[in-house]
Amino acid sequence: MGLDPAKVLGVLRTGVGVLSWVSPAASWRTFGLGSIGADPSSGLVTRLFGSRDFALGQMVLCPDPKVRRAGLQVGVAVDAVDMVASLVALRKGAPKATIVTATGGAASFVALGLFALARESSPAVS
Repeated sequence: MGLDPAKVLGVLRTGVGVLSWVSPAASWRTFGLGSIGADPSSGLVTRLFGSRDFALGQMVLCPDPKVRRAGLQVGVAVDAVDMVASLVALRKGAPKATIVTATGGAASFVALGLFALARESSPAVS
């Protein structure tokens, strides 16, 4: 029996959420966004992102299958929109390295979320 993709995603999302909320500057460095700068709004927006990812991670880790499935579905939708936002930022001149990191992270979460949803939808293999 391999790793449960939903649990992996839930733990990753929860960790990203905690890091982003507790230390926005460390979050920026970890995700290749560079220096957070002096504008306090950057920390605010990072913490808002962190709260979102923490909540989605906890939904995916919930033992109730309906809550878990909803968390996976919403997470896929949010991450797909994040991918579009990254591409818009690229078009507006954001550094390519930053966008690759942001888009790649969101795409990875979309793929993992879809895999987890497919696995939960298929009958158990004995």
